[in-house]
Amino acid sequence: MPYFSFTKISIGSITFYTWGLFVALGFLLGYLFVLKKVKKIQIDPSIIHNSAVLVILGAIIGSRIAYVLGHLNYYLSNPLEILKIWQGGLVIYGGIVGALILALFYIVIIKKIPKKTVWSIADSTALIMPLCIAVGRIGCSLINDHQGAETSLPWGIIWPDRTIRHPVAEYLIIANLVIFCALRFLKPKLTKPGQLSFAFLFLYSCSRLFLDFTRSVGTPLSDNHYWMLSTTQWLSLGIIIVIIILVGRKKIKSKRQKYA
Repeated sequence: MPYFSFTKISIGSITFYTWGLFVALGFLLGYLFVLKKVKKIQIDPSIIHNSAVLVILGAIIGSRIAYVLGHLNYYLSNPLEILKIWQGGLVIYGGIVGALILALFYIVIIKKIPKKTVWSIADSTALIMPLCIAVGRIGCSLINDHQGAETSLPWGIIWPDRTIRHPVAEYLIIANLVIFCALRFLKPKLTKPGQLSFAFLFLYSCSRLFLDFTRSVGTPLSDNHYWMLSTTQWLSLGIIIVIIILVGRKKIKSKRQKYA
């Protein structure tokens, strides 16, 4: 497919930055879904409203900080570029950490919401999260900010230098749609608090560990690599290992209790 980049969408005299618009739509989708779900557990809607603001703030700050730290040499030479988040350049794991810190501080420390309710909110968020990410990745696709590794596959993007590269953003969209469908299928089976949240983290980390091999290496804005894996891949691998250990320990403990 030919190279394309639609950084702005103009409707009359109003101009929207494409990437920011779709990221905002992803946040809005998640907010409306969680708000609808929490009505069933009779939680004050204002808590969700305030949490949503903190989640957005924490996600943007955390993901941008993580991206800048991962490309520190470039941003030390171009410090004003740090503020141009509408051009893309966020790390989702940094966003998750930032959002969790602010949201949990508000929900658990300030509002003292019970643990079971917190897990219920987390699971509702995890259920819709892949779809929200997929919507946001549409913005990445339209501005073409993920330079893929070179490929000979027929669906590769022909960049301006005539190099054919993997369509990374499109891979991420498809992967998150698959994860969303998988979580919907698993939901009736994962009824214990927190299981859906861990299932999302596990599936998403597996997708990033695999798909990040299709990203370019060695360009100024490509991820740093250590022992053949990018920073994101090492984080993904770490999450996968931790979840496997936790699940394994829980199963061993359950079997011991059963035969005790």
